Amino acid sequence: MNRIAGIWDLTRSGGSLGRLIILLEELEIQRQTHRAEQVDVVVVVDARHLLEGMPSEHSDARGGPGLGGSGNVSAATAVIRAMSGITDCHACFDRAAVDRVLALTRSGCVLWPDPERLIRGGHNYDSTEVIREFHLRAGNIPRLSVGAAQLAWAKRYLETKAGGRPAVAVHLKNQASGQSNADPAAWLAFIAECRRVHPAHFFLIGDDAVNAAFRSLPNVTLAQDDGIAIDGYLALIQAAGLFMGMMSGPANMALFGRNPYLIFKHPDHHAKEMAMELGDADRYVFALPGQRVLRTWDTAENLARAFESVTRQVSA
Repeated sequence: MNRIAGIWDLTRSGGSLGRLIILLEELEIQRQTHRAEQVDVVVVVDARHLLEGMPSEHSDARGGPGLGGSGNVSAATAVIRAMSGITDCHACFDRAAVDRVLALTRSGCVLWPDPERLIRGGHNYDSTEVIREFHLRAGNIPRLSVGAAQLAWAKRYLETKAGGRPAVAVHLKNQASGQSNADPAAWLAFIAECRRVHPAHFFLIGDDAVNAAFRSLPNVTLAQDDGIAIDGYLALIQAAGLFMGMMSGPANMALFGRNPYLIFKHPDHHAKEMAMELGDADRYVFALPGQRVLRTWDTAENLARAFESVTRQVSA
């Protein structure tokens, strides 16, 4: 039996949700490449511990300073366990847990990424390079999915709240850094006007602070008001007919899914990195029809234009 062990190194990834989703897509590629029957994910403070063992003075580090602490790790493990095809998740925050995982990783399984390469800086959790290269060879990529039960729940939730109207999942990024955050006034104007021309029901996902005015719109549901956690948000992104939002961690779930998406990225934010990812195109090389990344400002006019374009394409 071929077995894959994915390495989620908190020191080198920073614990970012978007980077974790990229890793999960890479693990699906490894599963397909090696025809593996089992995929585990190992969450470790530092990949060095998988080569050298964990010194006793580092035991129970729980992610270390700057990595969000145990709460952030709990959210990551919830996402990992929610994904279809993940067999198990091993959190290595004490010496005994690392020793158990070392026995697993030395039993002939494929490690991804290779810890030595990771430590040398040869693997970038924040890049789709591995995925793009696989698409170049294979002509397609495996598509991420939550488990069947989670997906069924998400479809029921959308149906109940939308009453049969087309469901659009929306993530309005609102981080303290202020970089490439959503313009709430523009999104509010777009969604309010959309009531006049389209029956769509918009589901705002994520725990970001949201302008209270969205709650007054009859074509909007705030999923956070129902106490939904991050794995539930990802399931809603997959279940909705369309995803719209800013380039963010949750948006990566749409990026590797099958449904149409309109992801906005402010043109002066990460311009060099986005050029490496997309070139001059408005889509990734592995994108399906209706899947676009728009390096433009999220004005109400741009949102409406993109929405009209994708809905016309999907209904054609």
